[in-house]
Amino acid sequence: MTSVAEATQTVATEYNGWSNRETWLVNLWLSNDMESYELLRSICTRDCELWEKVEEIEAHFQNQLEELYDEPSFWSDILGTALDRVDWYRIIENNLS
Repeated sequence: MTSVAEATQTVATEYNGWSNRETWLVNLWLSNDMESYELLRSICTRDCELWEKVEEIEAHFQNQLEELYDEPSFWSDILGTALDRVDWYRIIENNLS
């Protein structure tokens, strides 16, 4: 049974039907930027397990972040934290069709 605190936490973090704002925002950009969309479609259509697709797309964005910020900084920490909150499974599952 879900406690009131857990239910409140869930409701407070959901955003536009997604698990949180970070997931919604990443999916929005993946859907609206042609290069990103092609990357997403390429990963989603691969003949491999779901977890492999999730690992690939997550690694892609983590690598991009590391290329942008090769030294620790405020921005690398903030952006890294935001990427850590993304529900990559949900994004891949939503785009499999």
